[in-house]
Amino acid sequence: MANTLWQQIQATRLAALANGVLQPIYTEVEIVSETIGNDTFTYQLRTLSSLEQKDNEQRIKQAGSHRVNPFQPYDPQLFVSTIGNHHIGLLNKFNVIDNHLLIVTREFEPQTNLLTVADFSAALTGLKAINGLVFFNGGVKAGASQPHKHLQLIPLSPQELPLAQPLSCFLTEPQYNPKLPFRQVGIRLPNNLVDDTTLSAQWLHDAYLTLLDILKIDQQHQATKAYNLLLNREWLMLVPRRTDSFASISFNALAFCGALLVKNSDQAQMLKAAGITQALRNVSE
Repeated sequence: MANTLWQQIQATRLAALANGVLQPIYTEVEIVSETIGNDTFTYQLRTLSSLEQKDNEQRIKQAGSHRVNPFQPYDPQLFVSTIGNHHIGLLNKFNVIDNHLLIVTREFEPQTNLLTVADFSAALTGLKAINGLVFFNGGVKAGASQPHKHLQLIPLSPQELPLAQPLSCFLTEPQYNPKLPFRQVGIRLPNNLVDDTTLSAQWLHDAYLTLLDILKIDQQHQATKAYNLLLNREWLMLVPRRTDSFASISFNALAFCGALLVKNSDQAQMLKAAGITQALRNVSE
């Protein structure tokens, strides 16, 4: 699986582009730096391309629609592969980043359900094949646009993330990272964790429950508070959420690695004027 997943993603993407099933969202990218005290934070701000404005806005609207579950049934032309016994891999139909994979539970589970060992096993299968970032939007206030449980994987290594430097400062014990400008808890992963996905999935699940406990998120069948999860080969981080948006701009988990999306130049200017760092503080708990 791990040896072929990347090739399967690429092959499915090329075919889905050729037949028009895949509908990428085109953006213009700006790097924004903000200095807070002695620290400088670098963000990647994506704005919907003005050349594709109408199509982009329609795709954003469709991507956030709750009226139809796009995973039951799923479009077979977006199917990449099975991932373990409980998940499938689908391409994100409305992707901003190429080769964006959705790791979806075969049977319906609410997006607010706690993650399981099987969820982490599927995530690790993806990370074993791709040195990327897995993220999870735990609830509407965390930026979830679909109620069917799914994790997401994008092919951006830890070093490629906009906030790479402060994110690299997690320690081997669960803790708050003082180098980041918003509330969070995280842990640095043991070396070569992805080599044995079975043992590693249990380790990650235990760490996840510990981080939930630190954030005082009740560990019932469903989480009592919204949160975002970000995971790669180096660290695991949870961010508690107070609200899904700042000044009508929705933030999902990617915002907390420094990658943000706005609909137009007016929103981009407003966000830069207010301060991206301050906006992240406002939407986190």
